[in-house]
Amino acid sequence: MKDLVQNRQRMTLGQKLKLATLAVKENGVQWTLLLGVYGAASAVADRAFGGMQRLRAGKHIPGMNSRDMNRTIWESWNWDGGGDEWTPSPEWKDSLMRCVLAPAIPKGSAVLEIGPGAGRWTGEILKSCATYTGYDISRTCVELCSKQFADQKHASFVVTDGCSLPGAQDAATDVVWSFDVFVHINAEDVAAYLKEIHRVLKPGGQAVLHHGSKGGELGGWRSNLTTTKMRELAAEAGLEVISQVDGWQDGDVRHDAGLYEDIITTLRKPAHG
Repeated sequence: MKDLVQNRQRMTLGQKLKLATLAVKENGVQWTLLLGVYGAASAVADRAFGGMQRLRAGKHIPGMNSRDMNRTIWESWNWDGGGDEWTPSPEWKDSLMRCVLAPAIPKGSAVLEIGPGAGRWTGEILKSCATYTGYDISRTCVELCSKQFADQKHASFVVTDGCSLPGAQDAATDVVWSFDVFVHINAEDVAAYLKEIHRVLKPGGQAVLHHGSKGGELGGWRSNLTTTKMRELAAEAGLEVISQVDGWQDGDVRHDAGLYEDIITTLRKPAHG
């Protein structure tokens, strides 16, 4: 429905009248009036979003992506869906675990996850790793995961301030994994996280981070981070960019990294680092 409303700008007046006539004929006046209200509300929402974006960029304000905002939102979130409300399809999730997550987690590795949420990816990671630590800005999520994975003695969960990895040892982690998290973290906090990632990774260790690509222009409550900015911040933190992809191939099927032209960036700490 939202796509149809967005397409209204491309329709001629005659096409709009024809569509309205068909709507009344096939669905009745009441339904058609509600469609009109929905369209008008969507137009207002689009203009409001555009105005918010211009203010955020012009005044350099955090929008909805400050650490305090994120903490408040995720501590009050309804996690009954386990985070799968952001999963396009079961096939997409299965493919991501096989084609992206599994190859990134070597057997017996030491793994650190930023933003496990309700454990959407954690269970799969725990099958392969030797040790696991999940850092989340939400105390609610830490409590949920601690309870859900209480029988996994090689796993622990820690509350973070949203830009650091407290208690993580220097050069002791093989892999850092984060998905559907950095999409909501502004660039200045990403910069702090990347320095921490460099600190905790072993030389040659890698980080796989899913993030937005266009600074929030496409919606989805994305932060001000862009693909280019991620490369710049990684270099400043002493990390090498191995790849930046917007999806992956699984046989004859290609899957997108996210719903808003998101990116999966793989970073590596240099062997001499």
